[in-house]
Amino acid sequence: MSVIYDVLLGAISGAAQGVFEWIPVSSKTILLMIFYWAGYPPSTAYLLGLFLNGSTALAAAIYLRREVYDVLRGIRFSGMGRRTLLFLVSSTAVTGLVGAPLAWLVAESLEKLDRLSMLLVGVLYLATSILLWIRKGIRPSTLGDLKPIRDGIVAGLAQGFSTLPGVSRSGTTILTLLLLGYHPTAALKLSFLMSIPATIGGSIYSYMLHGESVSALPQLAILASILTALLISITTISMIMRASEKLKPHLFTLILAALTIATALQAST
Repeated sequence: MSVIYDVLLGAISGAAQGVFEWIPVSSKTILLMIFYWAGYPPSTAYLLGLFLNGSTALAAAIYLRREVYDVLRGIRFSGMGRRTLLFLVSSTAVTGLVGAPLAWLVAESLEKLDRLSMLLVGVLYLATSILLWIRKGIRPSTLGDLKPIRDGIVAGLAQGFSTLPGVSRSGTTILTLLLLGYHPTAALKLSFLMSIPATIGGSIYSYMLHGESVSALPQLAILASILTALLISITTISMIMRASEKLKPHLFTLILAALTIATALQAST
């Protein structure tokens, strides 16, 4: 019975991670609630959610393998891959500087979840939709227009604050890149690429912070969670990327705004 329970808990947490990591809903907060309902203390549940966030890094690397290859080539060559590499290095460095202290504070003093931040992100998405609709005659930026250091620092700040419960990593980074003028498809690619070093770093940091809390989850549950998250993540990323390419930018962000606001309102009831 314990084996079935562990597999079921891992599959549920992995499915949640595989879906919510890529949309403007805080996946680590969803995982926190799942593990809290499973009987883990809030701080342990938070650390488990942060640790399992890293399971989606492989999915992003597989789906964006061409972009990842260009980034790796950028270590030796110039061009788009080199600029993307500089963007990822600067954004990851800033994320670590901002996110690590916040993660420590949350793990030490977590008592309740704040949905106001999620609602704020939803309202900002709504405002972005209006701006994109007004500016629909203007060509949005693509990856070729990337300003690696400036954009990396700004996006890294947004990603660092997503360490807080209730704040979506993908939601804040995509929103920030949209406000910097990127087309939704370019914003999604950059946000998903950012997730690879950020979530791996978050997993390592959560284990270093409180390894005994992470070890509280049975290994079978961890394995089931990682495999489920990997499979569902690839499907979810594919669906979102196709939607961003087919829908007009302001319609795409309007959907994200509605989803985020609805989730925030539902969580506060």
